[in-house]
Amino acid sequence: TTHSGTHLIKGSKKAKGQTMPPPSALAVRRTAPLLGRMVHQSLSPSMRSVSAAIPQSFGASSPQPHQQHQHRSLATGSKGARGHGWLKKYREGRGGRHLQGRWHDRDVESLNAINDKVFALNTSPASNSDVPTKAYLSLSVGGAEAQRVVIELASTVLPRTCENFTKLCMSGGAVDAADRSAENWGYKGTNVHKIEKTVGLCMGDVLGLDGDGGRCHPSLWSPGSNHPNAGAYTIADEGHVISHTGPGIVTMLSAGVHENDSRFLITTTNTPQLDGRFVAFGRVVEGMDVIEDIHTNVFTKRGRPTVDIEVVECGVL
Repeated sequence: TTHSGTHLIKGSKKAKGQTMPPPSALAVRRTAPLLGRMVHQSLSPSMRSVSAAIPQSFGASSPQPHQQHQHRSLATGSKGARGHGWLKKYREGRGGRHLQGRWHDRDVESLNAINDKVFALNTSPASNSDVPTKAYLSLSVGGAEAQRVVIELASTVLPRTCENFTKLCMSGGAVDAADRSAENWGYKGTNVHKIEKTVGLCMGDVLGLDGDGGRCHPSLWSPGSNHPNAGAYTIADEGHVISHTGPGIVTMLSAGVHENDSRFLITTTNTPQLDGRFVAFGRVVEGMDVIEDIHTNVFTKRGRPTVDIEVVECGVL
């Protein structure tokens, strides 16, 4: 290396005048502590005490206190993906899809007994509800002959929800953009807009007939009658007293809390995931074979039926 800072490489014609490459990062890391000690020794004793309090390396930070991390509580147990002892519970018949989750010990028989007591209140002497206790829907698949489905309603316990359903059954038909009167606001002319193979039949959209919207009966809604955060033409959740314990449970399809409109669902299997979320208000007492036939034999594309399943007639009994 010459005094001018150039580096001569033997055997190279272009060695003369070649500049020295910059030092590597490794060399900088190795020389930084030495430079720090030299600067520290050149300081006066009073300044050394001040510099001792400053971190030696750039970007260093003082140790932080231990932080408590919050973990989400899942319903699958704390050991393993399915929970500790899932195989034993599965062999004992105490597990299904959720082998050790929220519903692994769900007593369906006791819940069915509670459902029966709720519907039995319709015939009790203390019942003073004027809402009909039974309604019917006549469904036609692909233009075939319509078949009737009879639904028993929990009118005594859930009068407002059942009143909304019965009034929509007694009204003329689906909502027309030019005629939004109460006489032309009902389930007649609507269709089954979606079939969830593991849940049931979704229907009751009186607006677009595609499941994207619905409205309760206009006689049950007025500005300020529902929850402040709820949308227009919706009714509040009356209560979750009926459990979704098996096929044939009729429940509201709400977009959120206190946002029940006209859309509803008829279950085809045990659906515990709906408990506490949707307000169940009825059950099928006649024509469950019609629901099962639609659920089993109608071909769907991403849940949408490939044939029209129309409510050609509806009313109360």
